[in-house]
Amino acid sequence: MTNLTSNKNLPLLWSAQTISQAGDSIYQLALLWLVLDMTNSSIITGIVAMSAYLPALIFGLYAGVFSDRFNRLHLMIFSNGGQAIVVLMIPLFLWYGYDNVWMICGLAFIRSCFNTFFQPAFNSFIPMLFPSNRLVRINTILATSGQLAWMMGPFLAGILLTMVSLPSLFLVDSISFLIGIGLLLFIKKPTHIQSVENHSHWVELKRGLLYLYKNKPIFWMMNITFINNLCIMGPAIVGLPILVRNTLDGSASDFAFVEGSMAVGALFGSFLVSKLNGKILNGKIWGIGLFLDGITYTLIYWVSSVEMAMVMLFFHGIGIPLIMVSRTSIIQVHTPNKFHGRLFSIVHLGVVGTTAISAGLVGIITSIISVKLLFIGIGIGAAFCGIIALSLPSIRNIQ
Repeated sequence: MTNLTSNKNLPLLWSAQTISQAGDSIYQLALLWLVLDMTNSSIITGIVAMSAYLPALIFGLYAGVFSDRFNRLHLMIFSNGGQAIVVLMIPLFLWYGYDNVWMICGLAFIRSCFNTFFQPAFNSFIPMLFPSNRLVRINTILATSGQLAWMMGPFLAGILLTMVSLPSLFLVDSISFLIGIGLLLFIKKPTHIQSVENHSHWVELKRGLLYLYKNKPIFWMMNITFINNLCIMGPAIVGLPILVRNTLDGSASDFAFVEGSMAVGALFGSFLVSKLNGKILNGKIWGIGLFLDGITYTLIYWVSSVEMAMVMLFFHGIGIPLIMVSRTSIIQVHTPNKFHGRLFSIVHLGVVGTTAISAGLVGIITSIISVKLLFIGIGIGAAFCGIIALSLPSIRNIQ
């Protein structure tokens, strides 16, 4: 696997991720806008968003144990298959007149249960396919799949909404998972065997947590990840649709284009990471990304139109891959593969699990104060996380 251009695994993984994540972005847009239209309540929208991320908080760590114990590729396929079936049920219920918001909330929770298994398995599977000295490059390439997906998905949703109803967007998400499964089936299996610890799940979980505690740079990265995402993710998931719909008087299509603009910025950020690789330490890139991610959110306070929101979110998107690619590469390179499932499940918990808490809080807070005030407050807090990361030599000097 020395020649990336001749390795069929990379284009297969990239294509599967691009298609399924484009469906994810369409699903997220459709879910939150549907709930806002049904209830006109920021609190209920926050609760539904929280339900869509709560499984990572409840049993995300055990998903990492499963990733280290079982076949990671099979877990990825299982996760996509479960999500395809569950998300298909949403439009079916709506078309047959079962338009209960709490039914939608429950299906969003179940879909997220399946999704909890995917990310730890995916990030743990990559080091089994590619050499460690190329993981930063591989992660950068794979990150562009997410950025392209989050760019194409909202723009595609905006176009589709001029032709079909909102529930039809869920069908697109379901199909994207099935296509992703088809591509994953052609992955060439790794030549080396995944090591498995012959212990109970609880013992394996404790060993993973103990290893994390002893590895201080990674330990502090995880803690900062938790704090940063507690600030940033709720406003990103719940605050943006509230901003576009209630403050800027925008439509679902406007929201789609705002999301797409952020993805364009993230795509630019992915290329920036590839240029910085080898020139700046990964620890510094991560800290800079955290600071940029937060400080650009404060600019939303001055947004007065959908067009201005698109520009501000473009700059915000640049910092996202600086965070994700550098953090993923650091864990993959500096920790044993046998712990990767558990470590990436903690990252998933820090990103997705805290989103559940943050989304619920945002729904309540925006019923009390202006959503613009919320953005400037959490932006300052998130930027401060970047300053802390850059001030810690044990993180700043990680390659």
